[in-house]
Amino acid sequence: MKTEHASVCPLDCPDTCSLTVTVEDTRIVGIRGSRANPFTDGVLCAKVPRAFPEFVHGERRLRTPLKRVGAKGEDRFARISWDEALDTIYTRVSAIIAEHGPQAVMPLNYAGPHGLLAGGSMDLRFFHRMGATLLDRGPLCGGIRTEAWLGTFGTAAGIRPEQIAQARLVVAWGNNVTWSNLHITPLIQRVRRAGGKLVVVDPRRIKIAEQADLHLPLRPGTDVVLGWALAAELERRGALDRAFIERWVAGFDEYMALARPWTLARAAPSGTPRCRRRRSASATGSSATRTAAAASARSSRCRRWPGSSGWPAAASSTAPATYFPRRRSGCSGPTWCRPAPARSTSSMPARTSTIRAWRRR
Repeated sequence: MKTEHASVCPLDCPDTCSLTVTVEDTRIVGIRGSRANPFTDGVLCAKVPRAFPEFVHGERRLRTPLKRVGAKGEDRFARISWDEALDTIYTRVSAIIAEHGPQAVMPLNYAGPHGLLAGGSMDLRFFHRMGATLLDRGPLCGGIRTEAWLGTFGTAAGIRPEQIAQARLVVAWGNNVTWSNLHITPLIQRVRRAGGKLVVVDPRRIKIAEQADLHLPLRPGTDVVLGWALAAELERRGALDRAFIERWVAGFDEYMALARPWTLARAAPSGTPRCRRRRSASATGSSATRTAAAASARSSRCRRWPGSSGWPAAASSTAPATYFPRRRSGCSGPTWCRPAPARSTSSMPARTSTIRAWRRR
């Protein structure tokens, strides 16, 4: 008998796709997207329905803890019970703490599923309670793009992805949208159906570039030069919103001091023809595109081209006065005007029940 169950994708991805899972005789026989999450709206990446039944039921899945019984590298393991595994962990870690102190223990962990309950919550509480070494987790995944974003915009949050549909111009800058931001693709298509424009900045002719009104295939690592040249050209054309800049933009004069020397002609070594750079500046600064959105390398799964550090992608979007995001009701500034509240792991209540052995202490 087949039954259907509501679920959510467990992959390390902030989209948290809602799923409908079909089960027959305790085995997964089908997975499809559901509309419970309005952002994912029933759309899944191909690997989930194709690979997850085998991932759950395949012969190579580990179903019990394994303990190494030979030398490292011999690939010799024996199955043990969960009680034995937890007791082994408790005994070994407790001995290390007794001899060297709790900071001798360092967790190697990251976000996992990005839901509110599963996204780095219980593990952080547990290791904080233990007093373990704090791991700089950023470089494990999205740390580079986070530093680029914070260095450019501070703690201001970006616009909600759904607001892309309100734009008249979308710039996909260093973002392989159909692979790394799958659920933004329908929003971009909605913009284009409404008469909006799409500009893609990427060395490769990625899939989304086939739909673009303009593709700028710059050389890898030179996008910061293109960003400077566009900012300087927009200023020369009087296309910057000075009132917006005065109220919301910090460091504008310092940034423009770096940008102004980069004319469109000087930026030619970036590999983008001058005529295309001029078209890009025209599209960005046109009065017809006063509502714009930039989808840069700050993606849900940040896949960049070789040589891109994330800083150029963020620097490129520092022509922020040419972006006119819709304003939130009751907020006098743009949708990202209010800094997101900082979260301190040290203030999180400790959970000592994560491993039962420590609970006994």
